[in-house]
Amino acid sequence: MKPRNNSLNLLLAAAMLFVILQTSCSSAVKKPLLLPMKPGLGLSEISNPEQFPDFRDDYDKDLLLQSISNSLEYFKNIKPYPSTFSSIGFTPEKQTETLKLFRDGYIRCNNSQELNEFVSKNFRVFQAVGTLYNGEVHFTGYGTPIYDGSLTPTETFRYPLYEKPADFKKPYFTRREIEERNLLRGTEIAYLKSKLEAYLIHVQGSGQIRLPSGEKVYVGYAGDSGHSYTGIGRLLVRDSKVQKEELTLSVLIEYFDRHPDELDYYLRQNDRFIFFKKVPHAVPHGSIGVPVTSMRSIATDKKVFPPGGLAFATIGTQRPGDANRSKEEWHVEKSFFVLDQDTGSAIKTPARADVFFGIGDRAMYKAGNLNTYGRLYYLLKK
Repeated sequence: MKPRNNSLNLLLAAAMLFVILQTSCSSAVKKPLLLPMKPGLGLSEISNPEQFPDFRDDYDKDLLLQSISNSLEYFKNIKPYPSTFSSIGFTPEKQTETLKLFRDGYIRCNNSQELNEFVSKNFRVFQAVGTLYNGEVHFTGYGTPIYDGSLTPTETFRYPLYEKPADFKKPYFTRREIEERNLLRGTEIAYLKSKLEAYLIHVQGSGQIRLPSGEKVYVGYAGDSGHSYTGIGRLLVRDSKVQKEELTLSVLIEYFDRHPDELDYYLRQNDRFIFFKKVPHAVPHGSIGVPVTSMRSIATDKKVFPPGGLAFATIGTQRPGDANRSKEEWHVEKSFFVLDQDTGSAIKTPARADVFFGIGDRAMYKAGNLNTYGRLYYLLKK
């Protein structure tokens, strides 16, 4: 009996191995890996037009045209440009041609079908390789907050924003060292009424401060301490204080409103510290030096995606922690053209993108509620 059982077991094992191999091969055909065109880049060219996304644009046309004009201004003035992008065709000259051709065609197209035909005929399409080279990109939002504040410390306004100190060099001291040793005394440029509000300006990279007189002061990013960024939302999820799929800016603010004694503990686990400068413009400028536009500008890692480039985002309904996230089919909630005009401390790798929502409470609320997955594509004139 024993030899017969062994034979049966061997047959069953062989059959199971065959099924596994067939399933693996089938999956590989259905979902091929998106291989970067060059090591270190985040783009893979789509050669089959049947695999292009549906280029349906869900947001304001005038804002897109304004954002295109901003990128054209960037390419007009840019001198050095990353050679890694130029080597695959994303030169400033080619991107200028891309933006002008797309702008003219976009204005002429009367519907989504015409827009899809126009893009397929005139542009190469590249996809962000995303997480594990499967095209999945995690989208979040950011904006410019408006907070009450003062240029001098008062009983109400006690939490400062700082400019870069005279002895600044990277890496500078950590957040904990700066605060515990009061290393930035004398470099304060404004004061807020909440330490969390000051920190949120750190995260957003810019802000508007409404003074008691009604006048507004605009502050923008001037530099960072050079240490790694650790989001306090991620720490709350790690400690099971907030569920991953429920994490939004509103939830985070509400948590610290209920647990103010925990704020310093979590803030000091983020070593990165941001320095600011007063700026003359109300609209924030992105890392490429041009204004960012509501729902038409994104922040990405500029080491893996081409600065100033024309992109197309499709955002799904799946959130971190969703049980159905791994399913092949997913629903596109919104799709829209954007310009890649900014970057951020937490926006690293080809699997991340941050959408700019605008200025003020409403924009911040919407930005804080975007925490989902999607796809990201870049266009280049043929």
